[in-house]
Amino acid sequence: MINGDKKAKVVVSNLTRKFGDLLVLDDVSFTVGEGEFLSIVGPTGCGKTTFLNCLSRLLPPTKGNIFIDGEPADPKKHNISFVFQEPTPMPWRTVEENVSFGMEIKGFPKDKMRERLNYIMALVGLSATAHLYPNQISASMMQRLTVARAFAVDPDLLLMDEPYGQLDVKLRYYLEDELIKLWQTLKSTVIFITHNIEEAVYLAERILVLSNKPAKIKAEIKVNLPHPRKLIDPQFVEIRKYVTELIRWW
Repeated sequence: MINGDKKAKVVVSNLTRKFGDLLVLDDVSFTVGEGEFLSIVGPTGCGKTTFLNCLSRLLPPTKGNIFIDGEPADPKKHNISFVFQEPTPMPWRTVEENVSFGMEIKGFPKDKMRERLNYIMALVGLSATAHLYPNQISASMMQRLTVARAFAVDPDLLLMDEPYGQLDVKLRYYLEDELIKLWQTLKSTVIFITHNIEEAVYLAERILVLSNKPAKIKAEIKVNLPHPRKLIDPQFVEIRKYVTELIRWW
């Protein structure tokens, strides 16, 4: 289940999560290639966020494991970055201080941190607003700040939980294009959760479709389209329709 010939970066093995007697994730297994952009979609309430919380180790699995580079995933050892649905800047820190926060926690040497910070800030177009505070920047800049902070630590695995779900369509497409440029430049491994099928097809190299609760992997779809993608491309439309039908019918 790896896209192309990419080396396995993340291996999810028999991931199961129960809350009391409620089975939410049912024996889920898949592999993510190094540097791959994987999207995961599924019906509302199927357990997508629980799924991501288990991958990040915010929630312990009831059964199963997640391996990064062949070793059990450990937030103390591996750089696992998480971008939540809502932007999470710290209002008392400037833009650049927010972006550098993860590097500080990870103990990056000061010279390396400054070099990485300048590089990331330039990539996402935040250099001119580096010394402003979150309440002084736009919604677009706020989202870029959050994504830049996640990429800054050079993550082994970047998890994104519907980060653009509440934005208007024009802004969402703009930030999706920015995300793809970042991913292509930094070559991080990304798992992107979304309820928006068009967004999944627009971004991902591969899409996993989850079933209704208890969630299993219902299907895997490879998206062999170059970026930037065109929404009116017949192949794009065909893939979007196919994924929609998979989620619509049970």
